[in-house]
Amino acid sequence: MILKTLINTNELAMLLGQSNVVVLDCRFYLTDHSKGQSEYDKGHIPSAIFVDVHHELAGPENELTGRHPLPDETDFSKQLQVWGIDSASQVIVYDDMGGAIAARAWWMLSQQNIDVQVLNGGFPAWLKEGRDVSLLSETAKVTLHPINVSFPWSVAEQSIVENFETNQFQLVDARASDRFNGENETLDPVAGHIPGAINRPFTDNLDADGYFKPAEQLHVEWKDWLSSSSDAYVYYCGSGVTACHNVLALNYAGIEANQVYVGSWSQWSKRMLRAVAQ
Repeated sequence: MILKTLINTNELAMLLGQSNVVVLDCRFYLTDHSKGQSEYDKGHIPSAIFVDVHHELAGPENELTGRHPLPDETDFSKQLQVWGIDSASQVIVYDDMGGAIAARAWWMLSQQNIDVQVLNGGFPAWLKEGRDVSLLSETAKVTLHPINVSFPWSVAEQSIVENFETNQFQLVDARASDRFNGENETLDPVAGHIPGAINRPFTDNLDADGYFKPAEQLHVEWKDWLSSSSDAYVYYCGSGVTACHNVLALNYAGIEANQVYVGSWSQWSKRMLRAVAQ
């Protein structure tokens, strides 16, 4: 099944104010977790609710997880209610990094059969067009209709381990090539990539202005990478965030994809350290 993916600024502007529309501001910065809230406070799309990616789209990190493990399913169901999201909602998510962060929210919500799209070009596109910006701190009316949350598209660490023997899927790494090649690593304790993975940086999905490349172009580019059914591919990155951008791009290009190894390199590198310690 091909998932819904992108919405443009004109389409979003026409939706604002409708009772079933929920807009989520997902701006987040890996090296400064407080910056997202401060940027939101400086201005955001009217009615947009700020999402704390580190705490609301992820559970607590521990010695066995990656940096952004999935939240507890019951907790995330309650979070959806706080945002005013139920099965009848139309959700738009955005950031200021070409969808790199918002894609995580899109992937998590899509699994709940929620109508969700990413704003193409994000907040920079909204500003560039001179559209209205709000300084109000928005809160939603809590919905009384909870959604039963599950994450069937999440691939566990054990499946990655078993794949070395079964060879059921190909791993695709969304990080920049220097991190993939072990030439630069400032976030995780070990540099490099999971053995056998191939590298398609998520930035390759975007044009120079931070918009997604045309769907037809992405289709051609990705087909050059994917030698068989996309069911045989699992996407990962540093902590299960930008991997979702590759999944988003594939669906936008008309190619089925949904499987993400959320633990990603941050979890795998911890596994490597434990193996060395033994």
